[in-house]
Amino acid sequence: MSQQAKPEFASSIRWQSVNVVTQVVLQLIFIVLLARLISKADFGLMSIALVVVGFVEIFAQIGIGPSLIQRGKLEPAQIRAAFSFSVLLGGVFFCITYAMAPAVGEWFESSKLAEVLRWIALSFILSSLALIPRSLLIRNMEFKTLFIASLVSMVLGNLVIGLGLAYAGYGVWSYVAALLSQNALLGVMYWVMKPMEAQGAWKPESWRILGPMLSYGGRATAYNLLNYASSKIDTVLVGHHAQNSNLESFGQSTDNSTGWTTTGLYDRSAYLMSLPISVLGKLGDSVLFSGMSAIQTDQQALQSVLKRALGLIAWLTFPGSLALAWYAGDVAALLLGEPYAEAEPIVRILFIGVAFRSMIKLADALIRAVDALNVAIIIKSLFLAGLGISAWITLSKGWGIEGVAWCVTIWTLIQFICIGWWTLRAAQWTFQEAIRAAIPGIKALVFSAISIALLHAALDQFIGTMNQAPSLLAMHLAHAAVAVISVLISLVIAAMLHPEVIDGGDVALRGRWVAYLPKSLQKRIS
Repeated sequence: MSQQAKPEFASSIRWQSVNVVTQVVLQLIFIVLLARLISKADFGLMSIALVVVGFVEIFAQIGIGPSLIQRGKLEPAQIRAAFSFSVLLGGVFFCITYAMAPAVGEWFESSKLAEVLRWIALSFILSSLALIPRSLLIRNMEFKTLFIASLVSMVLGNLVIGLGLAYAGYGVWSYVAALLSQNALLGVMYWVMKPMEAQGAWKPESWRILGPMLSYGGRATAYNLLNYASSKIDTVLVGHHAQNSNLESFGQSTDNSTGWTTTGLYDRSAYLMSLPISVLGKLGDSVLFSGMSAIQTDQQALQSVLKRALGLIAWLTFPGSLALAWYAGDVAALLLGEPYAEAEPIVRILFIGVAFRSMIKLADALIRAVDALNVAIIIKSLFLAGLGISAWITLSKGWGIEGVAWCVTIWTLIQFICIGWWTLRAAQWTFQEAIRAAIPGIKALVFSAISIALLHAALDQFIGTMNQAPSLLAMHLAHAAVAVISVLISLVIAAMLHPEVIDGGDVALRGRWVAYLPKSLQKRIS
């Protein structure tokens, strides 16, 4: 019998933080280099294919993975039944996707999309084979093992195979090969380093024992489906509109490649916005979800974890969101290349919502851990409907992809308010208590605004004294330096005023990290 123990948050967060940051950095390196090797049209085509596959994959798992993680007591028979059930679903949904690929390609006026879809549908089978060991590793909070598996698969799959094929001129197929090879390598690594509970998972078992797990899994699937659809509906509508309209709102021609170029421009803008969210989302999906599931009946412990997580996320994201929005064009040009500098207004609008999305990710972990999925499903449904309708109207009225970006940001704020209201009730908090927990982030935001304004003014003054105007690349790098320095200054000042945001009030831990500071600061902080 497998029963969750009290989580070791400190060690788990350290390893999973390393894992998540490494994944994001490697993925960013992959995208930065790939953006210089394949076209915007290839990115646009692949973005729609990934949306379709990601949508189907939610059904392909039916919440088996989250059920294994969330369940208080887990029997070996349930693990065996879950394995055979997930493999069957993987095969079924591969066949479904393969069969429906031509219809999807026709809807987007692209036969090539159908070919791409049929190949990446293989990821359903690969993911189903890896589901059990991965879920058990997360349940046991063995994040060092997950880190090793991710590192090997991303380096070989993305950087070696994907970029190698892109350099050889294979275009969108290099992206497909990177995805499939990474998933295959992950599955192999998970099984090589599988936890003890996964031993004998391949043995047959009756599926009747999965009843309670599928009950939770069904609700988790509905919630994940709404969550995923909410994050991708804007890209799908932009892609469909760009491929099937005269594109007058975008000021472009009507050929097929131009439609995919518009989609690629918007999708890469959304990708930049999602980068900081990916870090927090992966931490929430693993450490916080697994840890909160283990203490789901301990209200006081949940409050303590939630309070510390809220303070830490606010401290990290508030100043970072401001800096990213301020220098959106420079971020796009540096990470994706100068041709993507035209995405500046879209990226800036989307970056406004980064802090709100970060808070929503924290609430997502709590919602799934305490099985409060019914209320969350209602909130997500309203968000999806509101965003979908407003984005469709925006495109129909000719307000372009900037208008869609504003729809995303406004509805993200509305979702944040609704989810925040529920979280306060679930945690038995008052609004004032939540604000107090977020004070480090609010102060960091103020310090960041002051730092950016002063440093930017100093930079402009310095450039004004130069005999020759700097190059575009030099300006992008200078602005990036201003953004990084200002955020670091704001984080340091806010941490000195509120050291609990780093150490959670642990006096012994505080003594260790303040020992590296000047004595005057040590005395003040301690």
